Amino acid sequence: MPILSAAVFDNTGKPYDVSRILTPDFLFDKEAYRSYSRVFLPITYVLSYALQFAALSALISHTALWHGKDIWRQWRRSLAEIKNKNETAYEPLPSNDHHVNGHYENGYRPRSRRSQLRNASEPGLDNLLGAEDVHNRLMRRYDDVPTSWYILTGASMTAIGIFLVE
Repeated sequence: MPILSAAVFDNTGKPYDVSRILTPDFLFDKEAYRSYSRVFLPITYVLSYALQFAALSALISHTALWHGKDIWRQWRRSLAEIKNKNETAYEPLPSNDHHVNGHYENGYRPRSRRSQLRNASEPGLDNLLGAEDVHNRLMRRYDDVPTSWYILTGASMTAIGIFLVE
């Protein structure tokens, strides 16, 4: 068998013929498999699979060890917020006249009274929920995108995907 190959092989070193182990209904035939050959993978397949499993395990382990406390804390807060029926998950932009030509004064959108009260009533969340990074501050200068744009984009990409697959 070659070391570098994209094919799998049978016990004679020839490319594996899958049609020999399938029934006419394309079901696995155990007896035909036993009489034909087991599958032999080149070393590139073995290394590729091993590295992929190792990378996936490392990703899960790293995320759990380094960010596990943060994920767990945020998950509990999200569940608590979902259980609280008085608040909405999405807070639309305020419709007051604090902006000029589509831009807010000093580039900052005024915060609603409800979000100020929520942050003030939950100690320790002011820095977490109230803090904004530079991207968030910059994005406040732009109007929200209409929902119809998302629907149109989703529908057109679904149609293109179906066309390309079929």
